[in-house]
Amino acid sequence: MVLGQSAATAAVLAIEENIAVQEVPYDKLKHILTEKGQILK
Repeated sequence: MVLGQSAATAAVLAIEENIAVQEVPYDKLKHILTEKGQILK
């Protein structure tokens, strides 16, 4: 489920910013995921 949440969040960011998913800034993705309670280690 963690992987699914991460992938979906990255996809949404890419769509919203009209960029490729590989170009999603990690810092922005990390911030959103940690806000939602995901532990990234």
